[in-house]
Amino acid sequence: MLRGQKVFFRASKADLDRLYACNRESARVWNECLRLAKEHFLQHGCWITKNELQKQTKRKFHLHSQTIQAVCHKYLFARQAAHQAIQQGHPARYPYKKKKYFPTKWAKDGFKIYENGKMGLSMGIHHGKRKKPIVVYASHLPKGTIKEIECCWDQGLFWL
Repeated sequence: MLRGQKVFFRASKADLDRLYACNRESARVWNECLRLAKEHFLQHGCWITKNELQKQTKRKFHLHSQTIQAVCHKYLFARQAAHQAIQQGHPARYPYKKKKYFPTKWAKDGFKIYENGKMGLSMGIHHGKRKKPIVVYASHLPKGTIKEIECCWDQGLFWL
């Protein structure tokens, strides 16, 4: 089973700009998770739950709903990992840094792959209208079923 593989792709200038905007929007989701968690902790003295966090972030951002959930899950995982490290006596901090960019993830229902390497990335529905998908072309896709893709940055955009 293959866990992750870097896949380079090409896209139009407009779609590349939209991908960069997606990473900025994902960072806005992360920053909102930080704000909501801190606010909830100060008001109630306990951490915000997964369901409450997803309810608070639902339909607030111009991303696919599963993409927003993925960012929330990454925040919750980081918080849980920090908690476990602190309990074991390791120096750790809960997530606190605001981000300008954050990798955008599309889950199985958020993208379509066509036989020629073309990929359509769903941007979800906003104000009752489905947004135009982002179209990219990958030359070497891994064999097998692709369950999720993540738009990452390392001297250029790539899929992971």
